[in-house]
Amino acid sequence: MSVEMVAFDVAGTTLNDDGIVITAFKSAFERTQPDLWPSMGEIWTQYAIETMGQSKIHVFTELLGDAEKAHQANVAFEESYLSEIAEIGATPIAGAEDLFRALKKAGIAVVLTTGFSRSTLDVLLETLNWRELIDLSVTPSEVERGRPHADMLNFAAKEFMINLPENTMVVGDTAADMQAGVAFGAKHVIGVLTGAHNERTLNEAGATSVVNSIVDISSLI
Repeated sequence: MSVEMVAFDVAGTTLNDDGIVITAFKSAFERTQPDLWPSMGEIWTQYAIETMGQSKIHVFTELLGDAEKAHQANVAFEESYLSEIAEIGATPIAGAEDLFRALKKAGIAVVLTTGFSRSTLDVLLETLNWRELIDLSVTPSEVERGRPHADMLNFAAKEFMINLPENTMVVGDTAADMQAGVAFGAKHVIGVLTGAHNERTLNEAGATSVVNSIVDISSLI
């Protein structure tokens, strides 16, 4: 396999999540929709779990049906998430940074794609000191559509002048990651079990392989 680019998701794939994203979702709903939260909280939380990996503002818009309410909820989500990160710290998945270095040494582009906003991702990149370890990061705001569409992957491929999608590997922990990889045409769409979704969900979404962690993908490159 001639791999030119590996595109990784962030939370749950390269960054330990430990439930922080869902905690931030709950906090956002409680803060911005206090009247509806008691009756809708369980339904909203389940939807957030099922759509993990998608653009956060898109998820809020789908649930609340109002752009302004979605914006307010997204701001609250980001504040809550970054507050949690500031309190407990951001820790990479074991082996992630060594893998980034090995890929770059081999001349393979290292890309991060995410459902986070640019402002949230930039804080994470600074906190983790990852700017020198990756070649590119892409957020939903920089393309027309976030996951499960392939727009972020198409953006990255264009940046590196990769003409054959099959020469890429897409790695993530959610169904949306897998669906985006399939839509893009990546030959290897790898699900990891360190995040939101289980093996069955990842396989049903189109994973070509499911591994325990990103450290297990080295043998596939």
